[in-house]
Amino acid sequence: MKIELKENGQPSRDEILEMARGQKQVIIAGEEPLSRVGIVDIVKKLQNEEIYIQTDGQELEPMAEKLKKAGLTGVIIEVNTMRYTRYKNSNNGKELAKVVDGINKAVDQQMKVRLNVSLEKGFSDDEVLDFVQLTFQHAYEIVFLPTMPYEEIKAKMRLFPVEGDYGDVEMFKYAGARGKIGFLK
Repeated sequence: MKIELKENGQPSRDEILEMARGQKQVIIAGEEPLSRVGIVDIVKKLQNEEIYIQTDGQELEPMAEKLKKAGLTGVIIEVNTMRYTRYKNSNNGKELAKVVDGINKAVDQQMKVRLNVSLEKGFSDDEVLDFVQLTFQHAYEIVFLPTMPYEEIKAKMRLFPVEGDYGDVEMFKYAGARGKIGFLK
């Protein structure tokens, strides 16, 4: 179940806990969850088997250890490029280094890492294989979002289907890769 946070502090902590009750997996998303006052306490109070936070990753590094101790299973990080200048120019001056530091800290804490990648034709579509390469080095899940035709992305890869329940993601793997490549259905 995905719980979308809003700018006005809604839903409240108690509403989040109520919505999550009885769910196997919970994803806290929406208005940057890591900026939410009390997010570590909310994660600690959740009783779900799997708890994820969907984030831009800017504030992850200093919070990762506390979140893991509170019970966070993993993070879903939204990125549109892994090139520093491109990232800064397309993300209102934010620094990719903070995202990378956050990813590394999450890995250090044995959290699952999923990158939701929104490639853009003529902007970052030349990075497809760079993202694929990450799956050989790390056990990440790289999930491409439908921001350009999947056939154009898949044409650059030789993928094998992965069995399992990945919800709204069609999951694949390269032979010899540690991680997985997915496409949002």
